[in-house]
Order: sequence, then structure tokens, then C-alpha cells
Amino acid sequence: MKMPLGNEAYNFIREQGYLHIPRYMDSDTTLEIYEAIREVVFQESLRAYNTPEFYKLHQAINFTFDNPHLNNEILRKFSESLSKVSNQIIGPSDFHMTLIQHNKSGLNHSIPWHQDIDSSAEPGNFYNFLFYPHDSNESIGGLRVVPKSHTAGPLSQGGSHDYLEGEITIFPKAGDLIIVDGLTFHAVSPNLSEQDRVSFCTRYISKELIGTKALDIGRYRTGSYDYAEKKDLDFA
Repeated sequence: MKMPLGNEAYNFIREQGYLHIPRYMDSDTTLEIYEAIREVVFQESLRAYNTPEFYKLHQAINFTFDNPHLNNEILRKFSESLSKVSNQIIGPSDFHMTLIQHNKSGLNHSIPWHQDIDSSAEPGNFYNFLFYPHDSNESIGGLRVVPKSHTAGPLSQGGSHDYLEGEITIFPKAGDLIIVDGLTFHAVSPNLSEQDRVSFCTRYISKELIGTKALDIGRYRTGSYDYAEKKDLDFA
């Protein structure tokens, strides 16, 4: 595992809204985390629930597992270990939650363009720490991001998976960590392979965001969604 960020990496993520750290974990630890993730995704009863209307409107076609660290010691320890990096980027910060994203093979699973929190929040207060336990490529899908979009305001209305000006696609390898500001426009391209695609996300937030409504609201190109109340909100 690499130590907290140097000045160059810190400045990059604050300016660009994302940071790719290759080989963040060694191969043995990466395999251990991969096996822990696989234990979770094989249990369909643990999948998070959103309404059918949510999936249809926003074209969010993937499986999500909320807070898998609660029942897995390996995932819990890894999430906790990220606090040093979080405190360096955000300042005094708090753990928020964990997620497993599962893009199953054979179903063209993908994740639409979105922001993880309401744009009323300030940039630099919410970060996803995305860990990848296996290699990715164009077939299995990559992480799409628009650099510097964390300061661009709310995501514009449009097609859920359409090209956005300035976007790049990152194809992480096993053991890589990608840190993404919650306001950065990001998506995942379709899994067209015969292999399941998984990632493990840990979220840390600033002290100022604790208990705010912004944490409950995700922004999509087809409108916003209140995850706490499981309902769509008018596009504003």
C-alpha cells in the first residue's frame, strides 16, 4: 500500500477532480479483497434496492451492494486504512459508507453519468475511493470521467450514456485505486465481456457534510434522485 499523497498528486486531484493511483495494493492483498468482494456479490439477497422506475429512467443497469464492510473484516480494514489519504485531501474527515458495484457479464451492465451528491455541496468535501481487484479493458468496461467537472455545477440534461465533451476513459488494473470527487461527472462503460466486473468503493466526507440533505441526492442526466426517500426529483 502506498503512503498518503505527495504534493503533486494532492494538487492534481484538487484541480482535476480525480486521481488514478496504479498498484495501490500488492497482488496478494488485492486477491484477498477480490475474494471478499466475490463472497458478497454471490448473495443476491444483499443487493441494494431502488425502484424499477429509477433503473428505467436513469438507465442505471448494474447491481449495487451497500455497506458490505459491515459483515466482512477484510473490506472493513481496507476501508479504514483509506482514512489517512482522506484526511490529507479533505482535512478532518469522516467515513461515510462503502459500496460494491457489480456489472454482471452477459447483461451489458453499465452505470450512467452522474454526480454522487447534490451540487449544492462544495467541491472537495466528498470522495469516492474506488478499488479495482482485477484488470479492466474496453470489453469489460472502464471508468469514464470529465476532468475538472467537479467545479462545473450540476450535470446537464441529456442522454444517460452519451459522450460528454472532454471525457476520458480509465482502464484500471488489479490493485489500482481511483479517487473521484463526488461532484465529478463520472460513469462506467458497458461490460460486453464474459467476465463479471466489480469494484469496491469507500466514501469519505468532510465534517461539514455530515447530516446534510446533499448526501441523499444523486444527480443524473435525466434528473435527480433522493436515495433516502427512494423518489425522483424534478430536473432543476
